[in-house]
Amino acid sequence: MKILIVDDHPLFRAGFHAVLEQSTLEAGVLSVSSVTEALQTLQRDGDIGLVLLDIHLRGDDGFNALKVIGQKFPTTACIMISGDEQPGVAARAVSAGASGFIPKSFTADEMIAAIQKVLAGDVFVPATADLTAAPDTQGLTLRQLEVISMLGRGFSNKEIARALDVAERTVKAHVSAVFEALNVRNRTQAVLVAQRRGFLPSSSAGIPSATTPAYANAR
Repeated sequence: MKILIVDDHPLFRAGFHAVLEQSTLEAGVLSVSSVTEALQTLQRDGDIGLVLLDIHLRGDDGFNALKVIGQKFPTTACIMISGDEQPGVAARAVSAGASGFIPKSFTADEMIAAIQKVLAGDVFVPATADLTAAPDTQGLTLRQLEVISMLGRGFSNKEIARALDVAERTVKAHVSAVFEALNVRNRTQAVLVAQRRGFLPSSSAGIPSATTPAYANAR
């Protein structure tokens, strides 16, 4: 497995590259400075399993890049990285489909720990992130609406992954994004809110058990 760094700041890119190579992560490390280079590299190298994507790229929008990478390489996880730690940035990243958000203020050890969590199939955001500042629910993506529909039918993450032909960790990121967008903490609440807002029929045979623990199936 390989990790691709996409950052247009040479010093940070080189430093991050060195930190990853010297870490305990069993992964090769590649780095590029633009979205165009990233897409070309992803097309050439099928071993890339994780992209570390800077939100602010010269001439490119990191969130748009996240969308493109998600569409073209749906089984590749993405973590957004940024020096911008304003409230809502992490929530926006996860809601847009990222598997995590890492601020550039993190130490090397904190970065590695965050990456390990994502590689293990979880979604990572800093403990201080304001996840209540999610985007407006009307801004749900088509993929998130697909996921909501499957949640309403009682699909597990594994079943959703199989139906969408994506990795299960990608599904976890989508489910987490749905929870944040709908401002809920479990599948039962997500289905009920989605019904109230017209995203699902009012009667859904597949509503999960109300005993489902908070975020148990999203993380």
